[in-house]
Amino acid sequence: MMHTNKISLVAALAYTFLLYQEGIGLNILLLNILLISLLFWFNPKQMKEKTQLGLSAAALFSATFALLHGHFLSAFANVISLGLLSVSLALPKLSIAGYLVQALYTYPSSPIAKFANLFNKKTEEENHEETTEEQSNSKVNYKLITALSAIIFIIFFGIYRNMSAGFDQFVKQFNFDFISFPLLFNYLFGLALLSTFFKPMLLKNFANKESNLSSLLNYSEYQPYNIFGIWVNESTEWLLAKVVFVGLNLLLLLVNVIDTFHLTQHIMPEGISFSEYVHQGVDALIWSILFAISIILWVFRGSQSFNGNKTNKILSYIWIGLNVWLVITAAYRNHLYISEEQLFTYKRIGVYFFLSCATIGLGLTYIKIRYKLSNYFLVQTNTLVWFVFLVLSTSINWDRIIANHHVERAILNNKYADISYLYKLSYAAYPAIARYSDYNLKKVYKEVMPPNQLAAYPFESHMLYDSMLHEVNNKTWKSYNLANQKTLDELHEIANSK
Repeated sequence: MMHTNKISLVAALAYTFLLYQEGIGLNILLLNILLISLLFWFNPKQMKEKTQLGLSAAALFSATFALLHGHFLSAFANVISLGLLSVSLALPKLSIAGYLVQALYTYPSSPIAKFANLFNKKTEEENHEETTEEQSNSKVNYKLITALSAIIFIIFFGIYRNMSAGFDQFVKQFNFDFISFPLLFNYLFGLALLSTFFKPMLLKNFANKESNLSSLLNYSEYQPYNIFGIWVNESTEWLLAKVVFVGLNLLLLLVNVIDTFHLTQHIMPEGISFSEYVHQGVDALIWSILFAISIILWVFRGSQSFNGNKTNKILSYIWIGLNVWLVITAAYRNHLYISEEQLFTYKRIGVYFFLSCATIGLGLTYIKIRYKLSNYFLVQTNTLVWFVFLVLSTSINWDRIIANHHVERAILNNKYADISYLYKLSYAAYPAIARYSDYNLKKVYKEVMPPNQLAAYPFESHMLYDSMLHEVNNKTWKSYNLANQKTLDELHEIANSK
């Protein structure tokens, strides 16, 4: 049995030491190695299961790219991976979707519940000694008295310092600078986080219900139901589904043909900007896929998947295919928009990720119908797909790709780059900004400035290098990441090039 309280106290020290006032880098990987090693030490059997090994690998994978790229996305994916891992130890047979629900519940609620439990004087030893609730309630709760008194004292201490200059001056004679309240808060936050990590509070009823679910669809007799006083039997529902599928297929076919015509001919609908056209396509795609999957899930439930209703199955396959066509046109719209604006952004890259996941989701919907699988199958597989995409996306230095692509296109087409957007990215964008800025300045000053003065001119690369070097030097080795080091080397090379 893991002594979670003692482990949490020590692990919170490591958390504070590695992360307090630091950036993203080596510290994330070291903290992951520590936490996962502790889990392996105290839970050797559970941690050797496939699910736990997979989530541990996901955490270490994202932590490794936090060291390589120093990017927020790596830290975000790492937090998700560790949260799922901690929950999975207590509930080993759930899906990624189930673990996500449990993590979203336990991390906000566990610290509050555990803090409240500190003042519950009814311990396990007392339960053996005391047999009645009256005996338990008769004891003085010293923990509660101490905590509330300390809080009230601190509040009024601050009030009296603000209202009395003499009292404030008296207090200043005592040097309390050695007490760092931000550091203390960081430690307490880490303690709350890690106590939940090692011993999460779980939704047991939800877990029990999910553990009884199966990916295989079980046959069940059709049960007629009443809508607004009208009884719907199986034959009526089949015919209704057939009419709906035929109508929607024809409608979506028309939409796809018209959009494909506009895109291939590069003709925008009247009164619609290119940006609006792209957004309309993505919005329509989202609603189309959500409605498509919802209707398919309703139609092919229980007995409907077993009764040989081939026409509706074929119509549903056609509709899935038409939605894939819609995905392709949306992807092409996004491509044209990026080419027109010459700028990748996270939103536009996010569109590609969504379209990829949507395509996989439609494929999984086909599998669900084809092989008579349950709705639970779709939920667990789609959530797994999104999680895998999130973790794998950390392996790419997106800021560097965005900045390099935009600057290269701007120089190639002799257009202005959106430097204000690039400055919102991480340090990985600095070399591209430096190259672009120095390129423009050298092009202007080359003919009017002697070579020796041109070489000594304080171009943007010099200022970016000095600024970044100052920021990096304010951090310790714990924030070290390879991307920052590579950026400094590139900036130094650009600044010293002639």
